[in-house]
Amino acid sequence: RIHKYGRRHHHVAQCYLGIGNVYVEQTRYEDALENYENALEICIDKYGHNHPYVEACYNNIAVVYLNQSRYEDALANYEKAFQIRIHKYGYNHPDVAQCYVGIGNVYVEQTRYEDALE
Repeated sequence: RIHKYGRRHHHVAQCYLGIGNVYVEQTRYEDALENYENALEICIDKYGHNHPYVEACYNNIAVVYLNQSRYEDALANYEKAFQIRIHKYGYNHPDVAQCYVGIGNVYVEQTRYEDALE
C-alpha cells in the first residue's frame, strides 16, 4: 500500500496496525510497538489527537507495554486512549468501560488491588 498511497496515508496506518497485531500474537513486542507507533504518527497527522484511530493506537501500545511489564508506560497510553474515548462518548459507554478494564489489569499486575477496584 505504501507504493500505491504513499507513507502517510490512512490505509498504510491500518496496515501498520494489522501487522502490529500479528506481532503481538507472536509475542514479538518490539516489532509490534514499532508498527503501532508508525500507525500512531500517521493517524495523528491525518486526524488530529482525538480520533478513534489515534485512540486505537494508544490502546494497542498500552497492551504491548502491559505484556512487557512496562506498567507506567501502559498506564500512560491507556490514559490517553481513555481521554479520547471520554471526549467522544462520555463516561457511560462500553468503549470507555474497556479502558477501565485495561487500566485495572495494569493495577492488578502491580498488585495495586484497591486501585484496580476503583
